[in-house]
Amino acid sequence: MPAAVAVLLFFTLAALYFAPQFGGDVLPQHDVRQYEGASREIHRTREAYGEDPQWIGSMFGGMPAYLVDVRYPAQLVKDAAVPLTRAVPIPAGLIFFAMCAFWVMLRMMKIDPWVGIVPSLAYGLSTYFLLIIGAGHLTKMWALVYAPPMMGGIWMTLRGGRPGWGGALTALFASLEIGANHPQITYYFLLAAALFWLSEGIVALREKLLKPFAKRTAVLAAAGLLALGSNFAPLWYTAQHAKDTTRSGSELAAGDAGSGGLDLAYATAWSYGRAESWNLLIPDFMGSDSARAFSEDGPVAAALTPYGMAQAAQQLPAYWGEQPYTGGPTYLGAAALFLALLGVLLVGGRDRWWIVAASLVMLLLAWGHHFMGLTELAYKYLPGYNKFRTVSMALVVVQWTVPLLAALALQRLWCAELPAARLRRALAWAAGVTGGLCLLFAVVGGQLFDFGREAAVEQMTAQFNRILQANGADDLLRQGLDATIGEEVGAAMADERAAMMTADAWRSLLFVLLTAAAVGLMIVRPAWRGAAVALAGVLVAADLWGVDVRYLSSDDFVSPRRQQWTPSGADKLILGDTTPGFRVLNLTVSPFNDATTSYYHRSVGGYHGAKMSRYQDVIDRYLSSNDEAVLDMLNTRYLILPGADGRPEAHLRATAQGAAWLVRDVVTASTPQQELAALATADLRRQAVVNPADYARMTGAREGALPAVDTLGGTIRLTEYRPNYLKYEYASAAPATAVFSEIFYDKGWTAWVDGVETPYFRADYLLRALELPAGDHTVEWRFRAPHWGAVEGVTGLCSAAILLLIAGLAAAEWYKRKKR
Repeated sequence: MPAAVAVLLFFTLAALYFAPQFGGDVLPQHDVRQYEGASREIHRTREAYGEDPQWIGSMFGGMPAYLVDVRYPAQLVKDAAVPLTRAVPIPAGLIFFAMCAFWVMLRMMKIDPWVGIVPSLAYGLSTYFLLIIGAGHLTKMWALVYAPPMMGGIWMTLRGGRPGWGGALTALFASLEIGANHPQITYYFLLAAALFWLSEGIVALREKLLKPFAKRTAVLAAAGLLALGSNFAPLWYTAQHAKDTTRSGSELAAGDAGSGGLDLAYATAWSYGRAESWNLLIPDFMGSDSARAFSEDGPVAAALTPYGMAQAAQQLPAYWGEQPYTGGPTYLGAAALFLALLGVLLVGGRDRWWIVAASLVMLLLAWGHHFMGLTELAYKYLPGYNKFRTVSMALVVVQWTVPLLAALALQRLWCAELPAARLRRALAWAAGVTGGLCLLFAVVGGQLFDFGREAAVEQMTAQFNRILQANGADDLLRQGLDATIGEEVGAAMADERAAMMTADAWRSLLFVLLTAAAVGLMIVRPAWRGAAVALAGVLVAADLWGVDVRYLSSDDFVSPRRQQWTPSGADKLILGDTTPGFRVLNLTVSPFNDATTSYYHRSVGGYHGAKMSRYQDVIDRYLSSNDEAVLDMLNTRYLILPGADGRPEAHLRATAQGAAWLVRDVVTASTPQQELAALATADLRRQAVVNPADYARMTGAREGALPAVDTLGGTIRLTEYRPNYLKYEYASAAPATAVFSEIFYDKGWTAWVDGVETPYFRADYLLRALELPAGDHTVEWRFRAPHWGAVEGVTGLCSAAILLLIAGLAAAEWYKRKKR
């Protein structure tokens, strides 16, 4: 009964929240749109040729598709879960499954099924979840769905009475968690799991139970290995590819080896501010999100009204935190935080301290450069941590620990395990601390912070000075501006932000007091515990729902017609050009942060968090300034520019070098720095920039040898193009070297001359080059993930082992019950 009620309740809430979805409307999601653009060429190839290309040729000049869309048929566990995950379509399905997953985890931890409904609501309705759903971060959201049952399996293995089942469920849900393909989320939860394991080890040591602890650890390790093995193919190829991406740093920073990770300043750009952390309790503590503006009739509008600029208030940001941009606060719910603090006061040390430690560590990691000592320590000593950016994401673990502590508190109350006096004392402390903080900020919060006043004054003064400089100081009186406007508007911005914080502080106080009253009812009238838990659930859901709709609501849905892909006039003109292999640079969008161009064309730009590092170097040095020679080298045949009427217009670039060309000379460069710099001085139509050491290593030539060059004037042309297959015909009276306007990647691409595999090498910093024999010949380039059969074999074997283990245990359980 409680399981049925939980599922029905979770579905009803998800369906109500995303009601327009069931009426046929769709939710515009930025990252989903970008994914559709990036993966379109892959899907066309599958439809046309019945093969998975494993390579994207339509984005950033070309890159492996491992982190975008590759089919891994041997991921049997992930494939088996697909029909279930489609039972409730997304986006509603995302929060539905998040609530269900948390409830399942609590059942693994032996939390009463009725009690488990309340913290599951707190988890599934976390404001951050609605923010990432709105942005289209689907892999992140699925990782957050599978993380709780994975942690539940770990708990069963280390502490539960049935470690065999615990290990099997850990393998199952860890396989799904890894298969969600968001390593950063998985990494943070594994850190929390490590703290739990350490806590259990200390208990085992104290109670002289190291032998059974070692056995349980062995079961857990086996489960982890099976989970890794069931995702071996994507993990293997991602790890192989990562070395060549921006996540491993640039070779320019540290010689040929690269820096090994992201630049620390870049990785910590999205660090959660120390003061900003108060929005876990008070949602608008920092003025909401970066896109939210001031009201049309508030203090800022009033300050601008005398100057006839009241409407400008709706263009100024209410957010005053330190992050470059934020979609909203990581609000956990005042009601949930009250219950979590109650859990800290009520549960035993074995349950309490590792959860508190995980919460604190993750909060400090989320602070990033605001707590640089710990951040630098993590980047230096935690394996793989230096590959991650947006460190504020560590708060996802706190989003999990807060409902978990709330569940433990409600369980103690539900079972009446503790004396009433202790319960009343804990209730008073929890309500006093959380409610007291809300009251403090509501009453005197306006005096504790400047609410970005100083920065706002500087911003407004500079903005109005620019207006005056543009129009002349003599226009000061005519415009109605005076020298104090910056002070006036800046002060008004701070006042309106303070008012937003104060209103939400009172709101949070109300939910704390109401939830405390529900808990008090459980203490005073234990027989009414069912009604009290139901009331707590209503308060938790209402608290979060009321904030969630500020950032994602029914108003955000649109007609599906508005989300259809429709080519512009510029797209149609370019699509009419049948010349194979050329690229397009779209300057009507941010070209290196947008993949929509890739839906129709081979784009010079794109959108991805792990670009090829050498390509990023070229973007930084040349493409960001539209260097003509490098655009020619990348066979950029068209620019898309805004026309006089604002519509995109296609402009032909007659200087594009083509899909391939034969070079007359070789320019040598012995380091990556020299290779990149040479692109500015070499005649890239006639010369190839080559690192002799790389050339010798890749081709087997003797040290110091250089590629052959075209001395008589041959020709080469592209005759067939697919992202994973290119065919060229060439004619040359003498041996020559061809440079191909394709991105160099030696972990899967092979070159064939008349059907014979031929070694190739890198030229012009990021392109492929090949020495060709004299005569008329055919060159083919083919891409296939290396060792595909063996890697998929390991993946399939481990996947099958997990499924068979679950099936075997279930069959044994059924037989045992039948025998009774």
